[in-house]
Amino acid sequence: MLSLSKLYAKEKFSHIQSPPLKIGYTNVEYLLGFLPEAKIIASEYASFEKQLNNQLGDKLEELQKQAQAFQQGQGAMTEEVSNKKKLELQQLQKKLERLELESQEKLYNKRNDLLQPVYEKITKVIKQVAQEHGYTHILNTNLGGLSVLLYVDEEHNISDLVLKKLGIDSDKEKDKKK
Repeated sequence: MLSLSKLYAKEKFSHIQSPPLKIGYTNVEYLLGFLPEAKIIASEYASFEKQLNNQLGDKLEELQKQAQAFQQGQGAMTEEVSNKKKLELQQLQKKLERLELESQEKLYNKRNDLLQPVYEKITKVIKQVAQEHGYTHILNTNLGGLSVLLYVDEEHNISDLVLKKLGIDSDKEKDKKK
């Protein structure tokens, strides 16, 4: 049973309607693939990754040389010297593991730093397209390689509208990639 205050509130605000929902979608990674900046970003990232891998490779090579020298000379070492060398090798191994973790973190941060301005640019244009076409919500269809939307009507895919607003003809770009 409705109380009088709830009934009054229903009658008082029954004429107010909430705006209709219009939901669109796009795939930000797909959009990114069309931007000229994406090639530059990929190149910078690959260069940075190679630099870090070279540093890791140098440290690994150093560790392997010392481990090999230890194995070859172990028979001639006293137990005290052998234990000391084992400890040094363990410390080098730990340093290498730390360097690997730091490298992964640096790569993650580098990727974010490189992509941040492009994502901001894409987000700004998505917002403009949404406003121009009356969308109340825009969803990203893909999140970390996982499909987020289980069903989508192609009519509400705003990807080509966003690309057009970015000055990119997606049909020409698709033909170039073939």
